[in-house]
Amino acid sequence: MDGVYLTLRLPAPWITGVGEGGGTSASTPIVAAMFNRIVEERLRASKGPLGFINLVLYQHPGVLKNIAIGNNAVCCDGKCNATTGFRATPGWDPVTGLGTPDYPKMLELFAGLP
Repeated sequence: MDGVYLTLRLPAPWITGVGEGGGTSASTPIVAAMFNRIVEERLRASKGPLGFINLVLYQHPGVLKNIAIGNNAVCCDGKCNATTGFRATPGWDPVTGLGTPDYPKMLELFAGLP
């Protein structure tokens, strides 16, 4: 599984964005903007930035909407080979991580941290 785990031995991805196309090129800036807004709210409340958020997300998976259907099978010329990818499952999976962000829940969680 070389390349699946980072040096801290935490699986990646942690979260994902879902939309009508664009993949990570579209979802990554959207998720980053959500966290930026959360940091802005924390700073407005005289709190510090978030730092390493991944462990907090694992401790509070309810702030993410789990995706348990789908896969990232490789498709070429309209033919998909489901054996070359991963399937989405309940909980963490290599396709969608812990799920998609639920902004109101994430804001409440991270705003409540010291």
